[in-house]
Amino acid sequence: MATTQEMKERIAALAREMVEEFGEVDDSDALSWLDAIESRAVEIGDAVAAELVKQKSADRPVEEDESTCPKCGKLGQYRGQRERPLVTRRGATTIIEPEYFCPCCRKAFFPADQSDRR
Repeated sequence: MATTQEMKERIAALAREMVEEFGEVDDSDALSWLDAIESRAVEIGDAVAAELVKQKSADRPVEEDESTCPKCGKLGQYRGQRERPLVTRRGATTIIEPEYFCPCCRKAFFPADQSDRR
């Protein structure tokens, strides 16, 4: 996904707001002043990435009232949404996903698990 000009402008505006809010960068524990700035930027970027993953997972539509159990192949029943901790490339976050129950296996399952747990 290419970053659009509008996104670049919004990111620049957000960065200006954060610079004003957080004030001077403490470089006492860093290798250099630029290292301290980069560390702060990485920390903010990780927090933004985690929040985007959380919000987008909550927006994912539940397409069916039933889903196939990965263990026995029978239809499971939709039980609602649940939160699950997830470790991403950018750090830990929480996602929201649909939960199903298989009456045959008597276990809950989560269709998203098939693609995100390798």
